[in-house]
Amino acid sequence: MKSILVNYLRYNHWANQKMCNYLSTIDYVEENSSKQDEYFAIKNIMLHIADGEQTWLSRLNGENIPHMHNLDLNGSFKSICHLILNNSKLFIEFADQKKDSFFKDNTEYINLKGVNFKQNNAEIILHCMNHSTFHRGQVINMLRHVGYTDQSASDFIMFLREQEAESSIEN
Repeated sequence: MKSILVNYLRYNHWANQKMCNYLSTIDYVEENSSKQDEYFAIKNIMLHIADGEQTWLSRLNGENIPHMHNLDLNGSFKSICHLILNNSKLFIEFADQKKDSFFKDNTEYINLKGVNFKQNNAEIILHCMNHSTFHRGQVINMLRHVGYTDQSASDFIMFLREQEAESSIEN
């Protein structure tokens, strides 16, 4: 189970990198245009991705988060991406260091409404990664709405194909 989850965390980081690489090409574009609201909404979703991964990783580390993190909506795409990529990298490192038994164990936490929960660690990781995938899809859709239609695919199968191609080159 550990190897599958760590690979899924690597996929998440890869997909975050693809999204961030693309966003770095449009940072500050049309800042004063009628599209400014859409860019602000995209930043909001990106911060939500960063906050979600940071919150769940903190919970898996035994820390209870009583509120959402104070993230800056006025930052650039680049600064938000730095946060997202750092979080996804830390998540990989965290899971990679855990024994197989960790993924079968449960974590107790308090949600943002103050309610206590107990959840399987593997399920928490899958939830968090699916959450990020869902919101990356929103970002892609919003980018298309404002005219950026040339993003490359970031599906899990694309990640696997790229990994396989890199493996065959190394061998």
